[in-house]
Amino acid sequence: MGRDHTFMDQEFGRPDYDPDDQGNFELGLVFVIMPFRGQEMADAYTAIKDECRKLKLRVKRVDENTGSGLIIREITDLIERCEFIICDLTNERPNVYYELGYAHGVGNEANDILLIAKEGSTLHFDIASLRVQYYSSSEHLRSIISSNLKAMIKATRK
Repeated sequence: MGRDHTFMDQEFGRPDYDPDDQGNFELGLVFVIMPFRGQEMADAYTAIKDECRKLKLRVKRVDENTGSGLIIREITDLIERCEFIICDLTNERPNVYYELGYAHGVGNEANDILLIAKEGSTLHFDIASLRVQYYSSSEHLRSIISSNLKAMIKATRK
């Protein structure tokens, strides 16, 4: 899975960073990291799924899996094999921060991860310096997802 370098190797110009290392991933798979509760988050997820489908991308969120599998293993597996990650930082959920940290640690790079949050969301210290796209409504989110994923695909697929 992943690459031989991490997010921080790229960001801090460490010698392990190899811009030509495409890594191993499942083409077209998008893993969504987000809070699950509430109608607002359900609407956000619907917007994400719809826009990804338009780009012929397959969306997965771990709560959609069936059976009694080990959830953390399913999460790490999806993080390790997806092409892109969409991470919604709304509601300051610890699991979202944990999963984002894991994604950075296993080699997902800035152009592989789209960070979003509902306007007014608080970002904690360790990620406050990262680029986050703030959305005001489901329609605004649709626009953000569409334009950013198109740019991410163009930047990462060679």
